Amino acid sequence: MSLKIFCTSDLHLGMKFANYPDNIRESLVEARFKTLEGLVEKANKEKCDLFVMAGDLFDRISVARGDIARAAQALGEFQGQLVTVLPGNHDYIEPDKTNLWTYFDDHSGDHVLVIREKRVFSLASYNLDINLYPGPCHAKHSSENAIGWIRDAEKDAGVKHHIGIAHGSLEGFSPDFDKTYYPMTVDDLVGCGLDLWFLGHTHMQYPVTPGAMDNIFYAGTSEPDGFGCNHEGKAWIIEIDADKNIAARSISTGTFSFLQDKIEVRTMDDIEALRTRYSSSEFQKTLLRLKIRGRLPEEAYNSLAAVREVIEKQVFFLYWNDSLITREITPADINKMFSRDSFPHKLLMTLSKNEGDFEALQEAYDLINEVRK
Repeated sequence: MSLKIFCTSDLHLGMKFANYPDNIRESLVEARFKTLEGLVEKANKEKCDLFVMAGDLFDRISVARGDIARAAQALGEFQGQLVTVLPGNHDYIEPDKTNLWTYFDDHSGDHVLVIREKRVFSLASYNLDINLYPGPCHAKHSSENAIGWIRDAEKDAGVKHHIGIAHGSLEGFSPDFDKTYYPMTVDDLVGCGLDLWFLGHTHMQYPVTPGAMDNIFYAGTSEPDGFGCNHEGKAWIIEIDADKNIAARSISTGTFSFLQDKIEVRTMDDIEALRTRYSSSEFQKTLLRLKIRGRLPEEAYNSLAAVREVIEKQVFFLYWNDSLITREITPADINKMFSRDSFPHKLLMTLSKNEGDFEALQEAYDLINEVRK
């Protein structure tokens, strides 16, 4: 009999997005909850047996109670056997304290399990032939991972599937230069002797192209949270057949996307292309950081403000940076401003004849005008 698992992580509910205007911020905050509801719907449609949240369901330990209850209730709509939630380094367990997970438990169903301890969890009571080996986080940072105990843990041969869930960085894949995010290596994971690993913390999927031999998976964030995330939100659907063969399928899950674009412009045609570049409906939910550079003829230069207005209507939110745009200085400009026998006229005309001297021309032009003031 096959087993189907839905795996996600790093949703960071309660993220504030404080640097955005109120209307944008509110939409980004709400999108994360809508994504969670969508994840459960997808898992139900796929008839998954187990739903895994591999850490950082919440962005911090001080989330509003209404948000905690909403998340718990959303996960309670899963129609499979069990939802397992691992505390990550953002929503870590505080030992012996009443915390967000206590309140979460009060509002979740009896088939939602928060994994607080480093011990083997038998899922037999949920009709799943699985032993779970978790590595929950108990602090924001740690130079040691949370899976060291698993290597020596007894692996009951009578149980079909042995699955690990952990949160932290993976050497060679995750950016953790100071090794303070529960660092793991592939050897660490393989050495635990488990059939399958679900990891959280890094917001990109791993592996990029899964093969038949892969058994270590990062789901990546299911809803992008900034310009460092260049995918549309991801999750895994993992199927394990009776012979323990693993088939992994990546699915897209997010609402919003973040795009950084750098554009070089030189002509009016370039400006017209920029005007229509983001006109497709796919950009209506895109937050765009646009940096444009180049030097433009006067007509094109003067049209930039209008182009910005157009793009602002085409995308969800726009950061516009045109600080590297200059207006092209032509011989007509030089003739208009300086007498033909003057030193500035001769210098600028000489520089204008060489295409490669446009930066020197611009600097000389600006300097001369500054002196004239």
